[in-house]
Amino acid sequence: MESSAVGVIIIRALAGRTMFGKKNVGLFSGICLGTVAVGLFGVIFSGFLRSLNVVLAVLLVMGLWIGFYFAGVWATTDRSDELDRKFPISSSELRKRKKDFYDWLASQGRR
Repeated sequence: MESSAVGVIIIRALAGRTMFGKKNVGLFSGICLGTVAVGLFGVIFSGFLRSLNVVLAVLLVMGLWIGFYFAGVWATTDRSDELDRKFPISSSELRKRKKDFYDWLASQGRR
């Protein structure tokens, strides 16, 4: 999961630029996640997919792609407040959080 967290941080950094809007980054990440995940699923379960009816296999792959697409959009755009709390982007924000934490420890008599 940590590699996906790095990807989310990179995508969030790209979203702040003027060339890509937040919506476009979400769409792009959803397409990438859907394509990669369904590709891996197809490689891993290729024997299972061959034994299925062609229409059923195509519907299964399309359903998985749509699900992973929406998961990618949700992960990069729809929960931005949560991501901002978990991943401080700037070093000043990280310093502020550390200072607040150590001040809290001192007030509890633990430091």
